[in-house]
Amino acid sequence: MLTTRSPAQRFAIFWLAALLLAALTVYLALEAPSLGLRFSPTAEGRVIIAAAPAASGIPAGAEALALTAADGRRLALEAADLIEEPDFYDSYAEMDAFFARQAALTSLLEAQAVHLLWALPGGEAAETALLPRKRRMIELPFAFWFQLAVGLSGLLIAGWVFAVRPGELAVRLFAVTGCALPLSALSAAIYSTRELALPEDLFRLLSHANHLGATLFGMALVALFLVYPRPLVAPSRLIAIPAVFLPWYLADALRFAPDLDWGVRLPLFLELGLSIAFAFWQWRKSRHDPLARAALRWCALSILIGSSLFLALVPGYSSLGHLPPLAQSYAFGFFLIMYAGIALGLRRYRLFDIDEWAWRILLWLAAAALVVLLDVLFILVGIGQALSLGASLLVAGWLYFPLRQWLWSRLVERKAPGLEELLPQLSDFAFLADGTAREAHWDALLKRAFDPLEIRRAADGKAAVELREEGLALFIPAMGGLAPRCLRYAAAGRRLFSTRDWRFAEALHHLAEQILLQRQSAEQGAREERQRLARDLHDNLGARLLRLIHHLRGTPDAELAREAMKDLRDAIAAIDAPPGPLDAALSDWRAETAARCEAAGVALLWNEPPLPPLEVSARIKAALGAALREAVSNALKHATPSAIEVRVEMNEDELVLTIANDGAPSDPAQWREGYGLRSLRARLHGLGGAFSIAEREGRVSLSFTIPRRRLAA
Repeated sequence: MLTTRSPAQRFAIFWLAALLLAALTVYLALEAPSLGLRFSPTAEGRVIIAAAPAASGIPAGAEALALTAADGRRLALEAADLIEEPDFYDSYAEMDAFFARQAALTSLLEAQAVHLLWALPGGEAAETALLPRKRRMIELPFAFWFQLAVGLSGLLIAGWVFAVRPGELAVRLFAVTGCALPLSALSAAIYSTRELALPEDLFRLLSHANHLGATLFGMALVALFLVYPRPLVAPSRLIAIPAVFLPWYLADALRFAPDLDWGVRLPLFLELGLSIAFAFWQWRKSRHDPLARAALRWCALSILIGSSLFLALVPGYSSLGHLPPLAQSYAFGFFLIMYAGIALGLRRYRLFDIDEWAWRILLWLAAAALVVLLDVLFILVGIGQALSLGASLLVAGWLYFPLRQWLWSRLVERKAPGLEELLPQLSDFAFLADGTAREAHWDALLKRAFDPLEIRRAADGKAAVELREEGLALFIPAMGGLAPRCLRYAAAGRRLFSTRDWRFAEALHHLAEQILLQRQSAEQGAREERQRLARDLHDNLGARLLRLIHHLRGTPDAELAREAMKDLRDAIAAIDAPPGPLDAALSDWRAETAARCEAAGVALLWNEPPLPPLEVSARIKAALGAALREAVSNALKHATPSAIEVRVEMNEDELVLTIANDGAPSDPAQWREGYGLRSLRARLHGLGGAFSIAEREGRVSLSFTIPRRRLAA
């Protein structure tokens, strides 16, 4: 069975079937009798000789009047003899009369010699003896090869999809369309490009095959939109489609239908109408599934546009009694829109879940087919068999490999950023201390890497990256305090997640985990070192300050010793204390600053707007408190102000503390930075903040800026 073989073997079977069909089609087209002429009908009902061998003596543009056999049988030629598609007639009686004339013409052309009566416009008639023969391949017109290419393209694209996903019902139905198209197109290629006539039995058989292919194609489309992208009915109910349309086809084949409108055209338009209706139904059902909608939009447009244009311009015009505005031979090209669209959609939207390795199979077999085709072509033009294979390999390599590389880059290769482009963003994890910031950063990195429509937290304890829901979702496990993620609808819903995405996600996860582990190790080392320093300060410096306080009891210097002891305790507490409310920290700073200003006889203006509830770490609180204390000390010591103003400002990104005074003005550019200012600058830089000094209208101000995301760090 096909389903038990490997994808390459299954696809090779379709390639073999395509080659056999091509050979059979060419053989039947070459078996038709030929005079070596090319006839063309006119709107006035005349038959014009469009081209003739120079040896015949018949000029191009002459009117072909009649054929006469050696036994005296004579048949006048009519423009209707060259009609491309017998389905143009409305009644079966007219079609039978057409086939009868084809039989009579074939009988004449099977004679050993015939005479063609022809005449130039306004001139006398002349008669030329011609020897009927089989057609040559070079005499087959472009329209023949075009229809052959369309039919085989549909077969191979559908076969390719089936080869890699044979178990899916939607894929099997799509494969039926690919098998039905060559049945219709290749049979039409033979009779629509005949020189003048075909044997009646062969013509009727090809006409029935054409009708059967069209019917099967329409049935498969109806069933396809009933199951793809969502099943609208149970698969068992699909039997209703052939139960209706196969008897309808038999009614046409056995002439039980009233006419060709009822027998041929109506079922085709009904199948198209049902396909459109079910596609609309699918659209409604998939309104909450963006991936299904994207696939349906591309698939439905490709299929329905191609088949609708063909039906409208060929059977549609025939039902109105008009010749089609476009030859049926070229109208088959509309089906190329359908299959080319599906082929592009396979890459863009991952229709039918085709993975990238399927493209390798297609390109590999395309190379083999190109070599075979060139080998046959070289032999036909007269190159010896020994040289033809070598020439085929040379030309195929010259053409194929650059083309393959171009196709691979266009169809298969990822356009997403590579790992090297994401490394700078990954390294930022080392500088994000806040858990919320790390979570947001991880989401942004995954968004850039895979562009999913949805990133959500997953309640899952799995420890490995996984593809889920047949590629619809990608699971990324927890790491370094980050919650697990489930990504859905890759590339904004245009495709499924692939094994390449899985490997890429594993690499990202591993690198991010290593960066976070390194940060945690560094933080653990820093905590242990801070605890060691805290113990040393408490046990050594604290004990000495306590002795000094007892020694200075009752003296003015005792208060200074107590303040130093308080600062030491605050510094020790800041090492491991948990974050606290920002408004509480501001209250402490305000109370301390107010006490110092009051002791110095300086007014304090404290401007603090309502602030959102934010946490500030003990480390940030101690650092900002020390910076504020140093700024006030500088103002009291160097400016002798009457008032000091402290402004607190908060925006979306940062907290700003500004300390200004109305003391003796000075130009900050002329300041000589001492240890205090250098310490301020270094302290704020270490917190990720900034320190600036400005002078305006005689007032000097110092500003401290801290990013909001660092407040709780």
